[in-house]
Amino acid sequence: MPDIMGLHICFDEQGREIEILDVTPVSRNEYRIEETPLFHPALGLGDIIRVKEKQGVFYYVETVRKSGYLRHAWLLSQEAAESREIKDFTGRVARQKGRWEQIFGGVLIVHLPAAADLDAEAEMARILRRYKL
Repeated sequence: MPDIMGLHICFDEQGREIEILDVTPVSRNEYRIEETPLFHPALGLGDIIRVKEKQGVFYYVETVRKSGYLRHAWLLSQEAAESREIKDFTGRVARQKGRWEQIFGGVLIVHLPAAADLDAEAEMARILRRYKL
């Protein structure tokens, strides 16, 4: 299995919208995104994209295949983000073959397969109520 690597990907022809993303090479000029892009909301973790290289810059061309994950995101307080409830919740996500990321300390992003038997919204609603969020 190829190793994950950081790739500078440009999302506009002028070279102003560049994001460094962890990706796994899939084939020539195709990569699986291994994290949630922050500045390109149409892309998600697990998506396979095609890029073209021009003078050492990788330009996004198209999405070859969407991941199939359903994405959920919540903004948490520091107390909630560090809580046992969140640790337990993310463990259940992982057991459902889902993935999760915590960005900037308090943004929790969960990616679940469509067939997952986990109501992420309901579980997080209970956690958010407990922390008055």
